[in-house]
Amino acid sequence: MQSRIEVIGFGALNCDKICQVERLPLSGQEVGVISMTKQPGGSAANTIVGLARLGVKTGFLGTVGDDPEGSQLLQNLRREKVNLQGIERARGDTGATLIFIDSVGERTIYVLPSVNDSYRTTNHGYAQRARILHISSFMSVQQLTMQIEFTRELQESKTRISFSPGNFYSKFGLDALTPLIERCFIVFLNGEEASMLIGSSSVEDASMLLDLGAHKVAITLGDGGCYVVTRDESVRVPAYSSSVHDTIGAGDAFAAGFLYGQLRGANAYRSGLCGNYLASKSITALGARKGLPRDEPGSPCASTIDDLKSTR
Repeated sequence: MQSRIEVIGFGALNCDKICQVERLPLSGQEVGVISMTKQPGGSAANTIVGLARLGVKTGFLGTVGDDPEGSQLLQNLRREKVNLQGIERARGDTGATLIFIDSVGERTIYVLPSVNDSYRTTNHGYAQRARILHISSFMSVQQLTMQIEFTRELQESKTRISFSPGNFYSKFGLDALTPLIERCFIVFLNGEEASMLIGSSSVEDASMLLDLGAHKVAITLGDGGCYVVTRDESVRVPAYSSSVHDTIGAGDAFAAGFLYGQLRGANAYRSGLCGNYLASKSITALGARKGLPRDEPGSPCASTIDDLKSTR
């Protein structure tokens, strides 16, 4: 009998090319690049790596190209002990993002989906092995439709749905995302995404997503921590102080910490603390994954997790 995976990610797999610049140029201007680094990325994949480093049994549904970047992404996930049975290799280029970050942390992101936009899956049996299927965005409405149809096929399973729509899917609007939101046990948003979906700058109005069917909504608020609303309570959770180097992937790290708390029986507040902690570590290093901590004895992360376990 196959062992059950705790969390499977479902979304784009990208190679992030991160360029540091003094400032972001206006139209027609030329600006030199100070440095460039290439790192593995993809929102759901970042969350899965964060969970894997905490000892959670993880897997992934997605695709990479048959190019060197595809091989590098697979090797990286294999090193992180992520189950690769749900990842396909397609003919063509692996998805890529080109990210420009200026001296004060402002950034511009360009995405080339490549094989991500041709990915189709009927691998429901694999997803049903997971306690949680964590979904993040692709770059087209066709792929959103594919993910909605996929989750419909899981309705009779015990797999719970976690959803991080991100900025791109949030722009489609609430009506487009409702078929996914109504199946979610948790929806992750940042403040801007929440405003786009609920039409309000008040995070308390996110409770409307519960009326659609979601069980929990967690909204990250930068140095304001996070706001979590469930069918039973609403809580504001303070942020951890941190030295900000780069905020790429901070929301993905938060999702990893929050899901870890939920998997280990923590309440909404404690799960929010763990999410804020992982986000605070993520932003200390360039890129989405370098700052993600590991569950090592004596580390600050281990102490946080031990504290979470003591609340069960």
